[in-house]
Amino acid sequence: MSKNDEDEATLDETLANLTLVLKKKQQALEERELALEKAIATLNHDRSEVFGDKSDSDVLHLNVGGDRLDVLRRTLTSVEGSMLASRFSGRWDESLEKDSEGHFFIDQPIELFRPMINYLRAKQCETPLGPPVKSPYPKDYELRQDFYRLVEYFQMTLGIYPCVIELHRGEPGSAEIGSFPDCSVKSNEWSTFTVQTQGHSREITSFEVVLGNVERMQIGWIVESRYVENLSNDHRNGVGEEENSLALDCCRGGKMFSHRLRSQTNHTQY
Repeated sequence: MSKNDEDEATLDETLANLTLVLKKKQQALEERELALEKAIATLNHDRSEVFGDKSDSDVLHLNVGGDRLDVLRRTLTSVEGSMLASRFSGRWDESLEKDSEGHFFIDQPIELFRPMINYLRAKQCETPLGPPVKSPYPKDYELRQDFYRLVEYFQMTLGIYPCVIELHRGEPGSAEIGSFPDCSVKSNEWSTFTVQTQGHSREITSFEVVLGNVERMQIGWIVESRYVENLSNDHRNGVGEEENSLALDCCRGGKMFSHRLRSQTNHTQY
């Protein structure tokens, strides 16, 4: 057999092997697709068993303190993790309170409940080119406090009065910022982030921070107007290391007041 014949035979053998490999991969892919279809069918069946024949496009008829209100299920469940979303997910429809006509009954004043629903409706059709949706802000003080209480009761506070995490100091490419409901930060470099309100002016009076794998961490507060006016050019400074700021230094175990660290144990200033 000549050299050319040997090369041609080798090439034919290689092509045949490649064809066999491709067929096996195609078969494996088809089997995976079939398994996925079965898993989806099983999931839909299990969901039907738990929730019944429910859909996000269901129109729910509500009786809110004696007033009729019709709203889509997906509107009521749009704030993930809230009590309102859980209540109207479809799982509890049979056990929820209803009036004599079978409408879901909510024992709250319509003037408090309707603004919350209208805000959720507006968020459903919000677009980047349109004006941003503003959170409800009742003018009457007592009514405003009652509305805040209602929103908190239904665990809708961050849904109605959203907050965002923004990069204050640092390289934009070094940080990953998650939005609601996963408000999280991943940063490879020393950076400063702020928690800001979005679409409202309601004050942030408290917040919870869950630490993951961190080497250095400061959590603090600023007097915004004075802080901005006296901000230094040293990008290495974190909150607590600038004038008009206060921070908890989670690594050195103390409180920072404008560059000074007060230890929790011996109260020594550095």
